[in-house]
Amino acid sequence: METVSTLLGYDTPAVDADATLVDAETVLRARGGDAVAVERGGRFRGLVLADDLAAARPSMATTLTFGEVNGALMRIPVTAIMRRDVATIALETPIAEAARLVRDTGTPVAVLAGDSLVGLVGPHDLLAALERVEEDPRPE
Repeated sequence: METVSTLLGYDTPAVDADATLVDAETVLRARGGDAVAVERGGRFRGLVLADDLAAARPSMATTLTFGEVNGALMRIPVTAIMRRDVATIALETPIAEAARLVRDTGTPVAVLAGDSLVGLVGPHDLLAALERVEEDPRPE
């Protein structure tokens, strides 16, 4: 049985809990993905989705200038919008269980070793695992 440990292989996009929304957007833009972890002192604290960051921006109909918008986003801490109730799993968790959690929560799940973040598992990771199985079927 494959576990989520086989899905991890990249550095997890993360910011410190003191970071701002602009910091989180910068990390997501540079690293790709759809979520950034929030940590404090090496311990996982929450998750910010790309959708959360988009929702925090004012609408296009705003009367604020580009500079005013960015200035405001540079003052808002990432903890103001982070999700604290993120599902967590261990490295030994079966992939099927992780898939159920991602489906049920609609968000990536955090893979922890104690309180320390090891990685995030989301839909893209699960689809990649499924593609590997399809490309390399086990002998009958």
